[in-house]
Amino acid sequence: MSSEPNSGAITKKKSTWLWPWQEPETIPTVLPRSKTGKLAQKAKLANIDAENALNRAYQIEIARTKIVGEAMFKSGRALKFTFVSAARQTLLRLESIRRRFEPRYRN
Repeated sequence: MSSEPNSGAITKKKSTWLWPWQEPETIPTVLPRSKTGKLAQKAKLANIDAENALNRAYQIEIARTKIVGEAMFKSGRALKFTFVSAARQTLLRLESIRRRFEPRYRN
């Protein structure tokens, strides 16, 4: 019935395409006899496909948000170290100038 043995699923997973969204993921293995039943089954499977696609999009957005957050954190850290380095360099230059002009300033 399904792609896995001993599975109680009513659908088969069959994906031969490069991009999974170009074909439905669920293909009914057993269709009801009535046309109404067939349409209801196809609607149910289409809803399952749509939910799976939305779940994939949600997971991709979560991963993207994490990546952007991490990049912003690292960028902020780099900016902090840049400011600390510039402040330290300025302080050292001021002390060097002060040593040059004040004879009793610490060596």
